[in-house]
Amino acid sequence: MSGRWLTALGIILGAAYAAVWGWALSSQTYNIYGALAIIPVVVAIDLLLVAWVVTRNNDESWLPWVLVGGLFAKLLGTFGRYYVAYVVYSGSADAERYNLYAAYQHKIWRQGDIVWEWGGKQGTQVMEIITTAVYTVIGGSPLAGFFVFGSFAFWGAYLLYRAFRVAIPQGDHKRYALLIFFLPSMLYWPSSIGKESWLLLFVGVTALGAARHFTGKGGVIWLLVVGAVGLALVRPHIAVLLFASLFVAEMFRPTGGTAAGLLRKMSAIAVLGAAGVVLVRASAQFLGIDDLSTQAITETIDWSSGQTQQGGSEFTPMPLSNPFGVPVALITILFRPFPFEAGNAQMLVQSLEGMFLLALAVLGWRRLGQIGALRRNPYLVFTIVFILAFVIAFAGFGNFGILARQRVLMLPFFLVLLSLPKPNVSLDGLPLRSGTVHTLPGSEPYAVVRR
Repeated sequence: MSGRWLTALGIILGAAYAAVWGWALSSQTYNIYGALAIIPVVVAIDLLLVAWVVTRNNDESWLPWVLVGGLFAKLLGTFGRYYVAYVVYSGSADAERYNLYAAYQHKIWRQGDIVWEWGGKQGTQVMEIITTAVYTVIGGSPLAGFFVFGSFAFWGAYLLYRAFRVAIPQGDHKRYALLIFFLPSMLYWPSSIGKESWLLLFVGVTALGAARHFTGKGGVIWLLVVGAVGLALVRPHIAVLLFASLFVAEMFRPTGGTAAGLLRKMSAIAVLGAAGVVLVRASAQFLGIDDLSTQAITETIDWSSGQTQQGGSEFTPMPLSNPFGVPVALITILFRPFPFEAGNAQMLVQSLEGMFLLALAVLGWRRLGQIGALRRNPYLVFTIVFILAFVIAFAGFGNFGILARQRVLMLPFFLVLLSLPKPNVSLDGLPLRSGTVHTLPGSEPYAVVRR
């Protein structure tokens, strides 16, 4: 009986889709009828990948449902992002710039003439080229393009989940998965043709590389190289923050008390240091800084920050030179705008999300107490250093809308702290009992509980 109902439902849905397809083909542009053809293919590929990763990793029984639910929630978030950009704001969005460039250029690419001209901002130019490459495959449909880029962000979130699972085996994986796949800002902001969706994918690649490096697993080099290249193409300064955090975490990583462990650590520090120099120079070129003096970098960042203090969501940030500058910046970037500061529906949702995260942090203070073990867990060091570096780098930005978009690249790391093990479970999964020695993969013992 259930099989008959499913068959009937399939027939009804197929007939409805055919009717909508016929209407779009006869009266709409390729943006609509092309999307009706492309989006089901994108969703089908995503579902096949979900089935593959679940089978391959043999995770908890709840994960397939969370991934499928998260994927369809992402589809809704992506459609909402498109609606706001092209209906509410009539195309006044960064995505339209990339769309206009790619809509013309992809036709030339399809003829085999793959060329582009450099000029202007590097990140914007690269995003135009990436969008052109996507359009060469799917055609010039911004609606379909949003769903392709939304898929990039979805898989970036999954890689961040894998990184958390690898680096902190007994963390609250279900809480982390629910947060990273269903938090409104993660569903909405990195879901358009644009930099955030692309960057989130490679933040995930880099985080997984870091997690596998700290736990002695394979595939580290190619993950970190791919992550660095993907980030540096669009925003090299984000790559700098991530790899600088990785460098600091490696400095604090235990050697295991052996000569081989010390040699591995020194080799990793040398490689990460060299990578950092390359990324810093790429960032200087990206920001248009001719010399790398502190004054030149500060002046450039101050100018960029001043450019954000315009529009309907601006506010005056507290200077970092103020004794309360860093704590206020941390609260601002993680939790603001507060509800009374919200000027539109988007900011109201953002403010409610901020209050929710603040409540999780306050009510979960005993979870956060587990951070006391961070000096023996390099991934936690990596996480906390990146959060602080990100806060300092973006402290001068005085626009809630821009901060909401930017912080989705840092938010997954903050969610790590909110998903640490419960207080009665150590980071290695053993109950905290008298005389128990607790260790992490690739680390020295970090706690011995005695009474």
